[in-house]
Amino acid sequence: MWETIVLILYSVSMFFIALFSIGQLGLLILFLRNRKKKHSPLIDITLPQVTVQLPIYNERYVVKGLLQAVAGLNYPREKLQIQVLDDSTDETRDICRKQVDLLVSRGFNIEYRHRRNRTGYKAGALQEGLATARGEFITIFDADFIPESDFLVKTLPYFTNEDTGLVQTRWGHINGSQSWLTRVQELGLNGHFIIDQEGRDKSGLFINFNGTAGIWRKSCILDAGGWHYDTLTEDLDLSYRAQLKGWKLHYCADIVTPAELPFLLSSLRTQQFRWIKGGIETSKKIIGNLWKSSHSLRVKLFGSFHLLGNYVYLFILASSILSVPVMFIKHTTPGLEVFFTLNSLFFIVFIINFSYCFTTIFVIRNNVSESLREVAAVFPMAMLVSLGMSYHNSIAVLQGVSGRKTEFVRTPKLQRSSESEGYNDERSLLSELPETILFVYFLCAVIAGIYFRDIAFIPYHLIMLFGFGVILYYAFQQSRKLSITTLKKNSDRTKSIAVD
Repeated sequence: MWETIVLILYSVSMFFIALFSIGQLGLLILFLRNRKKKHSPLIDITLPQVTVQLPIYNERYVVKGLLQAVAGLNYPREKLQIQVLDDSTDETRDICRKQVDLLVSRGFNIEYRHRRNRTGYKAGALQEGLATARGEFITIFDADFIPESDFLVKTLPYFTNEDTGLVQTRWGHINGSQSWLTRVQELGLNGHFIIDQEGRDKSGLFINFNGTAGIWRKSCILDAGGWHYDTLTEDLDLSYRAQLKGWKLHYCADIVTPAELPFLLSSLRTQQFRWIKGGIETSKKIIGNLWKSSHSLRVKLFGSFHLLGNYVYLFILASSILSVPVMFIKHTTPGLEVFFTLNSLFFIVFIINFSYCFTTIFVIRNNVSESLREVAAVFPMAMLVSLGMSYHNSIAVLQGVSGRKTEFVRTPKLQRSSESEGYNDERSLLSELPETILFVYFLCAVIAGIYFRDIAFIPYHLIMLFGFGVILYYAFQQSRKLSITTLKKNSDRTKSIAVD
């Protein structure tokens, strides 16, 4: 009886992994088919009133650079309003006030708003700022983004029609080559912006605002109902509500706004958890309205893949855990060979993901041999990190499904400054217990596979073993470095006190 239950659950998990991979392949095909389409910006426009919103929360390492970059925007000051929406509880407040006072003395129309609570978190701050925003267009930058001086004058011409509600630009990465962890993130985010966003946009599908480095038409935000904070991904939520209202959202790949990638595993986990859980919450809220709308079946199908894509992490974890008892069933129960042909799906999924990553790199490099070398170097690590994060990401999925509400935890932005080296990673090594158990679990699976001489399952279990091993390596390595740095700082502080 238990064998039947295991095989059914394993088959269901494999089916959904294959289904999501087909959706990814479909998006890749749409991107390649429509890649040559161009959005033509307006040649001559009258520069409108623009409000720049800067949602801030404890960003002491990067906020000064953000304010300096915004002050450097090449735009008429009489048409530019800057809102610093600060929910900080640390010294960021003093840094912001000092910089704002400086900019006011230089003639900038800049407003500093500090809230004593974080009601609604980022979405709440943006919604409150909207009440006094005088701009026809609203530009939003997170604290670690550094817009180029011509960002506004290059982006605004892409509002070619009155029904264009948003123009989203591409994220750049100032530290993409810092480590394997940042290289993996760079590959994943480039794939999202180059293939996903561009493929959806040029194919007439729904896209999403990425929370920063984009410009909204204020009337679009208001018509869609404003910023809601009942999910952790207020950007995705507003994007779909606006498009369901008939607004067009566009993506511009030619305008790149650089930012910092998380270089600590704990920061990456925080970011991924919020994105995944918020995506699940948004899917529960939006998908019914999507299917009730008058949009085409293609828009509904790809929109569903978009909204439901995060569930794949749960199926990946489930299939990997179930694959171990399945291997034992294979060698103890004859006549069930049909179930074990499912393993060939892993090869198909691998090929789709490899093609996706290769295309991403090729679009940037425009050289086949360079692209092949780079994808051969980065793709294996990307796969290991993704599989190693499957437990953590699955918890985010389950919390989103259950409706459990959690705090909006910001991704720490450290800008790799010398003073940020003492940043305290609050995640204890005991928190790595689930990954440690899974590491041991797949180690035993590999040993059992060698005993059974099962060449079908051994490679898969090895990949899972190395995936959790990579995550544990980064967790222990970075925790050790942070502990040493903290001890050194405490020691230096003690010496300083003794001398005084």
